[in-house]
Amino acid sequence: MADAGDARNVEALEAEVVRLNKIVSALMDRSEAAMDVRESDFGLFQTTVRLQDQVRRHTAELEAALQEHDAAGDPAASSARDMQTLRRTAALQIQLLELVVQDKDVGELVNRVASILEVPIVLFDMQGQVMSASGHGVHEQGLAHDLWMAYERLRGLPGPHAVVDREDDRVYFREVLIMDRAERVLAAVVSRREPSDFAAASLLYLQQLVTLELLRRRDELKMRRRERRGLLRDILAGRSPARDLRMRLEEQGFSADGVLRLVVVEPAAQRLPAAGPSAAKTAARSAGGELRALDAWLSQRRLPFLSMSDGPSVVVLTCLPGAETSAARQLLDDLGAAAATATAGPLAVGCSAPLAGLEGAPRGLQQARAACMAVRRSSESGGGAVFDELSGHLILLDGLDQKALSDIVQRTFAPLIAYDTAHRTSLYKTLYALFENHLAVQQTADELHIHRNTLQKRMTHVEELLGIDLNELDDIVDVRLGLQAAMLLGRQPA
Repeated sequence: MADAGDARNVEALEAEVVRLNKIVSALMDRSEAAMDVRESDFGLFQTTVRLQDQVRRHTAELEAALQEHDAAGDPAASSARDMQTLRRTAALQIQLLELVVQDKDVGELVNRVASILEVPIVLFDMQGQVMSASGHGVHEQGLAHDLWMAYERLRGLPGPHAVVDREDDRVYFREVLIMDRAERVLAAVVSRREPSDFAAASLLYLQQLVTLELLRRRDELKMRRRERRGLLRDILAGRSPARDLRMRLEEQGFSADGVLRLVVVEPAAQRLPAAGPSAAKTAARSAGGELRALDAWLSQRRLPFLSMSDGPSVVVLTCLPGAETSAARQLLDDLGAAAATATAGPLAVGCSAPLAGLEGAPRGLQQARAACMAVRRSSESGGGAVFDELSGHLILLDGLDQKALSDIVQRTFAPLIAYDTAHRTSLYKTLYALFENHLAVQQTADELHIHRNTLQKRMTHVEELLGIDLNELDDIVDVRLGLQAAMLLGRQPA
């Protein structure tokens, strides 16, 4: 009878271990599948509640099963290797799941397994940097380096569970995969005296929970990014009362006393919007890489910020301790260097003047774009510009309200815009390109992919429509001011 009872208890423990593994696998699958922010937020809540209930229920069931086995079983059978391994595995799984329910970080999980196994365990990122380390001897000189070098030698070899035998111990490696891509590596040095099946099961379970934890943290990070993007869009569009927007900003870590500035990062070589879906996709991918690089840099510096991509550009709202232009220029230099790590070409980085309240955010965005344009005019190799330091007449134009700027654009270009609309031509766009290229005819023709004679004919037509002479300085100044007024209004030719 005792043998039959032992067999039932072993089967019960094996089934419990399988159930716990299924819980973790299901949670990992759910986290990887969560894409929508609202579903993701609710999914995290559901995951935590369900996990708490399951851990409590499974803990009680396991404790009852183990007590029943101890009371009815043969002492010799109780010390059998398979029963002891199952008991230890189930106990370890329960402890680790409790840590997950308590929202402990990955370091706590690594520390608990290292303590139970009494072995050193190191968690690496994919560049060999130590993310967490715990256990006896883990801080011995050169141990982490030796483990990473051993893993590097195993990379590319078949088999997901690599083991390296040494004189008195063996090294286990477990890759933490997210969407079939290795994101972390676990390394553990286990004595040969330790039952290999228990060590392997413990590390496999730790690998699964580290994967789950990374997915949860990544999900939370995506949620915070979406919140920041949504808030920035609301600020630029003025969709909510300024007081509500200010409260939401303070929730994101912005100081009420800080100075707000808007920054735009975009390709230095870009003058006219690229056409076609493939060009748009390429620009979006490039902006996405720059956005991630800037987010990482700002997070490391602990600067409060909101960010979003806008076509080929990245827009950032941040808070500086003072209104000094030198602080803004240093910010530009640092942001440009951070964004350059994610793009191959030169970048233009423009910064607005200090915002006059959140109501001034739309104008601040145009100021930052104007600063980017100034960078592109001055150099193809990129750089940064602060609106405070731009030419006096541009700053003077910025002091005008929207109606006054619109009147300047209308008086300067109304016949040209009307002709383009009626005849589906692009004379305004051609004029814009010519001034962006400092009135260089051949360079403008090359950019527009037309012959220089064609360009000159278009310019003759423009002069007739506007009643100007582009050889006269006064007319050139009038057109330049009109284009800058349009720029401050965000009216670039399509």
